Amino acid sequence: MTQKERRQHLFRVFLKSKLLFACFSLVLSLLLIVGSTYAWITSADERVNRSDVNERRLSAIIEEDFNRVYRWAPGTTKEKNVRVRNTGEMPAIVRLSLKEFLVIFETVTNDNHDHTTRNGNGNLKVYGQPTTSIKVEDPSTWVSGNTYGINGSTFYKASNSTLTNQTYQYDALNTRNAALVGFELEFMAGKVFDATNPPLAGTTEYWYYENGYFYYSEVLPPKGVTPNLLDSVSLSDEYANQYKGALYKLVSEMDAHDLTRELFSDWSIPENGTNAIFKMYDKKIDQRD
Repeated sequence: MTQKERRQHLFRVFLKSKLLFACFSLVLSLLLIVGSTYAWITSADERVNRSDVNERRLSAIIEEDFNRVYRWAPGTTKEKNVRVRNTGEMPAIVRLSLKEFLVIFETVTNDNHDHTTRNGNGNLKVYGQPTTSIKVEDPSTWVSGNTYGINGSTFYKASNSTLTNQTYQYDALNTRNAALVGFELEFMAGKVFDATNPPLAGTTEYWYYENGYFYYSEVLPPKGVTPNLLDSVSLSDEYANQYKGALYKLVSEMDAHDLTRELFSDWSIPENGTNAIFKMYDKKIDQRD
């Protein structure tokens, strides 16, 4: 190869290298641009999503006016006001249920000629040795066979009449479980209804009972509060022996839901025109501020 041919060859190699380098630079630049654009779009989408998300909080609490009593004396009436307050940032629909806990202790059966009635003198049976302890503040310990210590040497044993987490079943006649017949719940006058005692047309701000729940009739706005469900709880003086030394507790439980039609499926409310709860809420849900 002559010197002239070598110069021509080197020149062609240089041109090819320069062209390849230029192509490479172009491709790299395009990749950087596409990558930056994708990153910006992704970041922008995230910002848009965050700004569009409804971050309002659904929250409600139970409010009670009640001095707790566990060892009830016959003839005792205690104020127990139960209501719900919307502490969130969006309107809500709320319902309440009431759970009862009761421990009745064993009585001596040979000191009373008529111990099977509520008018006898049967005293509580005393044990010197404890079993599993009943803790007054922990109803999960209120079970048959557990003992409640009066002092280090005197214990009462829970009988088979013990009830835990018993859902209160409301009716206008206040029909009670046999073990709980002496405890009477006084509901807010003119504010609690059921199928046997429905509200009159135009009645508002009331509680409607169905299948273990008291449903508040209205949409509860933020900071709003319901009327009281309960006024008081009392133990009849007719049952002095039956509840001698007994422990009793009434616990309120609450559910809150937003104004969407999932309410009906979430709370197992039949979606038909004959169900009172459905009719009460049907036109009140899916509201928007």
